[in-house]
Amino acid sequence: MFVLFEEAGKFQAGRVLSEADSSAQVELDSGKRVKVKSANILLKFEKPAPADLIREAQAQAESIELEMAWEFAPEEEFGFAELARDYFSEKATLDQQTAMLFRLFEAPHYFRRAGKGRFRKAPAEIIQQALAAIEKKKQIQAQIAQWASELAAGECPQPIRDQLFKILFKPDKNAPEYKAVVDASRATQTAPLDLLQRSGAIASPYQFHWKRFLFDNFPKGTGFATMEAPAIADDLPLAPVSAFSIDDSATTGASQQAGALLALFGAP
Repeated sequence: MFVLFEEAGKFQAGRVLSEADSSAQVELDSGKRVKVKSANILLKFEKPAPADLIREAQAQAESIELEMAWEFAPEEEFGFAELARDYFSEKATLDQQTAMLFRLFEAPHYFRRAGKGRFRKAPAEIIQQALAAIEKKKQIQAQIAQWASELAAGECPQPIRDQLFKILFKPDKNAPEYKAVVDASRATQTAPLDLLQRSGAIASPYQFHWKRFLFDNFPKGTGFATMEAPAIADDLPLAPVSAFSIDDSATTGASQQAGALLALFGAP
């Protein structure tokens, strides 16, 4: 007899060597023997061979329409075999039951896991949000691939050019611009700096180092914020003190020399 079981989020199948009340000794196709808890065993069968069952089920799982399966699923918690009988037929085959298990397991945005082989369908609004997020992720991946292709061809996309110093020196490793540079570097086996220089992102060494200096020391820009001094509406009272300055011999000497020069040559 063979069994299909789940272990650490993966499905495996093998031949039963011995079975007790709460566990079974199972031999995998690799020859490895594992102890499987009875609660983790999802199917028992005599044929086909474990490897054949998994291969056929994986192929069939791709043809299961998630939207239709979601419509067929009951509102309460259900098992994969129950849904397989509703989706395929009352006499759903072992391959079809296993295919449904695989399909439900890989679609958490449609079906939430409620236990070993048990599921509950997600609310419609959650599905819409999940599908929108999946579509957005696909678009970002497509954009990354396009940018990486352009970089590999020796052209630097403008969004990457705009983020040049951030990518090189303070990268956000989740940003698509950074990922595109990494992918292109791996594809061309070129260091990121060399890749960007070859693609024209670095106009000149002087400009590169100057802008690097500004990036490191003036991250908010070199300009000054607009500030307006408050208008003085009233006359300020005079302070009853004498003005004084702190000086020493060195500054006094310098002041005297400056005065002599001004007297000799005049003010500039």
